Amino acid sequence: MPLKIPLPNWLKRPARVTAIPDENSWQALLPARHVERPFWPPTAPADRPWHNLAQDLDDALEAWRKNFLIRQIVRLTTAYVVGDGITLSARHPYATTWLRQFWQHRQNRMPTRLAQWCDELTRAGELFIVLFPNPIDGMQYIRAIPARQIVAVETAPNDYESELAYLEQATEPGDRDAPPFTRRWKSPLTAAPDEPCMLHLAVNRPVGATRGESDLTPVLPWAQRYAQWLKDRVRFNSIRTDMATAWIKVQDETAISRKRMEYAANPPTGGNIFITGPGEEISFPAANIDAGDASPDGLALRLAIAAGANLPLHYLGEGASATRATAAEMGDPTRRHYRMRQLEFANFLCDLAATAWHRRNAILGTRDVEPDIAAETPDISREDNQSLAQAAHTIVQAFAIMKQNGWIDDRTAITMAFKFAGEVLTEEHIHQILQKGGESRRT
Repeated sequence: MPLKIPLPNWLKRPARVTAIPDENSWQALLPARHVERPFWPPTAPADRPWHNLAQDLDDALEAWRKNFLIRQIVRLTTAYVVGDGITLSARHPYATTWLRQFWQHRQNRMPTRLAQWCDELTRAGELFIVLFPNPIDGMQYIRAIPARQIVAVETAPNDYESELAYLEQATEPGDRDAPPFTRRWKSPLTAAPDEPCMLHLAVNRPVGATRGESDLTPVLPWAQRYAQWLKDRVRFNSIRTDMATAWIKVQDETAISRKRMEYAANPPTGGNIFITGPGEEISFPAANIDAGDASPDGLALRLAIAAGANLPLHYLGEGASATRATAAEMGDPTRRHYRMRQLEFANFLCDLAATAWHRRNAILGTRDVEPDIAAETPDISREDNQSLAQAAHTIVQAFAIMKQNGWIDDRTAITMAFKFAGEVLTEEHIHQILQKGGESRRT
């Protein structure tokens, strides 16, 4: 009789990963096709495991779709960062014409994309933008890839800040230079001018990491608890309504049966109906859920959400607990946060346009010059303009007196005046202003 040896359970389970050699420095355990959340090893020392990051990205998108507080947090960020729109300009005249064509091209339509990109940046903490070149006229077409689809970032050896390529999860077998069921996008450092290239923007990125973090990550658990708390309050109130009981006393004992039939056909409440005669009495406990005692719990949850999102409560519609002076003081840290995010977003747009310009020149073989692209952003707070105008008016009058007395020169006066007006000028720009001023005085 043959000897049967039972296999241990760990031998019966199917393999979840497959190790294969890779000549493109992808030292990874490559996922099998049936694995829903494969293991992608972190690229940089501070990167989180891919399955944890993917779960947070999925949770943030789902919460944005269904949770009104999360939607409002994302909407507020976009409203302040993008506002009326961000426009780009170039100092080089020919680059200015091309930049306008690139920005308004029907395949790009950048003014309509900015709000979507800012939403994605707030939800995911990252933006992955692909430039597709037109080999005929050099125009670059823009498309965005969801951060959830990018499973790994390839960097230069011993330099995780030099990003070389990005792996996108795919349903097809993929390219020959990428692991199975992935697509490899090259960065501007490695892509040829006639190849698509991907640009990456990450916010909330710790030192030693290649991936960013969502603004919503610390807020999501508390937003979910607050939504569940609201559902419980509504459900308890509904139960209390269903438990309502009508107690009707009828003086005429002969009419009790008739009244019972009438109220059964047309009940005044969704609960029970008790009809008694003069000699009967029914008592039962009242359904009291102490709704007033739960209000501090809701306020505590809203405070936790507001603190995690760096928002004062009146930004979330909680205006009863703040005066105008308090609201003005509490809004300053939030506006500073929005301004920092606006600068990061605008600088990325400038880099995107500059990369498209250089790739266009490489395709057409034209002379490549630096376009010196700058972004014009909307004001975070309209009230700041009035304060800056008053400060500039006062300081210019003071500088005029100081200049008459010989205490300062023209260059110092211009530098300080524009600083108080909220603008920081370069030395070249200051030199141009002085040169034009000297020419106007001579004429």
